[in-house]
Amino acid sequence: MVLRIILLTLLLILLILLFAPLCVRLAFDDGDFRWSARYLFLRKSSGAPKHAQHPPEHPEHQKEPAPVKQTAAPTDKPPRTPAADAGKPGQEAAAPEASGKEQEPVQEESAQAETEKKSGGFLSKYKPQSLSEWVELILNLLHAAGRPLRWLLRRITIRDIDLDFTVSHPDAAVCAVRFGKVNIAVYNTLALLCQFFRVRKKQIRIRCIYNQPCGSYRGSCQVRVCPAVILGAAIGLAVRFLYLQHKSNSGA
Repeated sequence: MVLRIILLTLLLILLILLFAPLCVRLAFDDGDFRWSARYLFLRKSSGAPKHAQHPPEHPEHQKEPAPVKQTAAPTDKPPRTPAADAGKPGQEAAAPEASGKEQEPVQEESAQAETEKKSGGFLSKYKPQSLSEWVELILNLLHAAGRPLRWLLRRITIRDIDLDFTVSHPDAAVCAVRFGKVNIAVYNTLALLCQFFRVRKKQIRIRCIYNQPCGSYRGSCQVRVCPAVILGAAIGLAVRFLYLQHKSNSGA
C-alpha cells in the first residue's frame, strides 16, 4: 500500500512538471527591451534598467592590489650529456629492449582502435566517415525535423498581444506614409505568426499624430508552452531521424 502511494505521488509530480506551462513575457518600450520567465514557482527576469544601475566606485574607494611576493627561481640541474654515460655498463644491452618497447605502443593503438569499433554499439554504424555521408546525415536531419517542428510550433501560444504605437512627424505627408508602413508591417507580421503559432490578440492601437517631433512604440506579449510538448517533439525527431538513417544505410 505504501509503495502504491509513493508511485502515485511520483507520477503526479511528473505530470505536474510535464504539463505545467512555461511562460515567457516579452515587452519593449521605446527601445528598452525586457523579458521575464516563469515556470511553477521559479522566476527569472532581465536585469535592472540602465538608469537603475549603480554608478562605478570612486577611484579613492577602490582597493589597491596586494604586493606580489617574489620568490627565487629554483636552480635547474645541468643536463646529462651522452659522453657522461658512454662508459656505463649495460648500455648496449638496453638498445634492443628499447626497440621492442617502441613496437608495443603501435600494437596497443591498433588493438584499442578495434575495441572502439566493436564497442561503438548501435550508433557506431550511423557515424559518417566521409563528406557525402555528412551531407546525407544533414539532409536526413532536416527532413526528419519538418513534421515534429510544425507540430511543436502549432502548440506554442502567443497570447495577450498588446501594441500601442504612435506615429508622428512634423511633416504631415511623411507622417501619413509612415503610418501606412507601420500598419502594413504590424498586420503582415501577425498574419505570418498565425501561420505557425496560436495567436491571441489583446489590443492593437496605432495612431497618427502630426506636428510631433517623435513617436512612441510600446508592446508586450506572452509566450506559453508545456515541457511535455517539447519532449514529445524531441522524441518524434529522434525516431524519424534514426528511421531515415537506417533506411539509407540499408539501401546502400
